[in-house]
Amino acid sequence: MTEAPVRPRVLFVEDESGLRQAYQRYFARRFEVAMAETGAEARRQFDDFAPDVVVLDLKLPDADGMDVLRGLRQRRADFKVIVTTSYASQQPVFEMLAIPHSGYLVKPFSLGDLEAQIVAALG
Repeated sequence: MTEAPVRPRVLFVEDESGLRQAYQRYFARRFEVAMAETGAEARRQFDDFAPDVVVLDLKLPDADGMDVLRGLRQRRADFKVIVTTSYASQQPVFEMLAIPHSGYLVKPFSLGDLEAQIVAALG
């Protein structure tokens, strides 16, 4: 009896419920997925779920996404992160601060574009 192949784990941190539902429907066929709506939930899910990739919205109801990312990196550094935001002006600031990330998408974006970035981050 052979074991099922291990699927990569992706944690989506997004406060918009419609996007979380779309992510769940679209990505669950290919990855193990977990969802978080807030920075606090993201930290709990990160510890419990141990994702390979985190898709992180920069604007959360209880926290700044960059602060959440810094906190997650302190917990464990061996994960990839793809940042999503509604504000194109954030990218230069994000890169100027030299915060390690594997991808950056400005909303609205296609789920196919996000999938391509997740696959690239996984190598």
